Amino acid sequence: MDARVIRFIPLAVAGGLLVPLLPAQSSVPQSYTLTSSSSLALEAMSGNPVEAKVSRFGPREFVDVTVAPQAGHSKAVHARHWFDLVAHKVYTLDVIQNTCSWMTYTAPDMPNMYDPIATPAPSAEELAKLNKNIVRRENVNGIAANLTESTSDQGKSRIWVAVNGNYPVKVEMTFPGAQPMVMLEVKELRFEKPAAALLAAPANCSAQAQGEWTAEGMHIHFETNIDAHGSGQVDLKTGKTTGDATVKSGGRRQ
Repeated sequence: MDARVIRFIPLAVAGGLLVPLLPAQSSVPQSYTLTSSSSLALEAMSGNPVEAKVSRFGPREFVDVTVAPQAGHSKAVHARHWFDLVAHKVYTLDVIQNTCSWMTYTAPDMPNMYDPIATPAPSAEELAKLNKNIVRRENVNGIAANLTESTSDQGKSRIWVAVNGNYPVKVEMTFPGAQPMVMLEVKELRFEKPAAALLAAPANCSAQAQGEWTAEGMHIHFETNIDAHGSGQVDLKTGKTTGDATVKSGGRRQ
């Protein structure tokens, strides 16, 4: 069983996004398809979890993201991302608006906000802590998993980790006085090569977004009269959450 703190800095102006600690594996598989429900993704900042369909083969991955509209909002969200570890680029298509752009991608593997199997390797200390929290074995959508639990003054976390492969298949958080929240759940997983056509980035997607996507998250640069910065994280081992935000008017670039 493995664990590592995953930090994500969200889009500027959007405010802080809490991203939990996910377990990690020592060797990431290179060919698979999966469907997951995630409250960690960029598109989930509106409050609704996303459905992410992931197709990976080696250094390339395609992610199709959809979000159901909330009450009072007429539009849903539908985005597609193509990640390329060789070209160090990520292409993003807004299917509804029919707009596409790309930015530099410098992370060493695929983003675990969509793809928990790509979670980076843990330290020996993180591995030991997670192993101490195993309470029993359960089945999550056909996947045998070890359930780990931890509690602190900040709340309770539960993480289900696949017995074969040590990848997270479900993450749940409960804050004091609130109902449990499922932050991530793998609905379906197949270790098979996806169709090659899915992995090819759009040929006409040439507009470059001003920013980059790193292992810490996405950083956007833009010209505006208001600069806003936000970040946040939560450690599911301790339940501790942190965040900060600042706003400055009259700026030109973030």
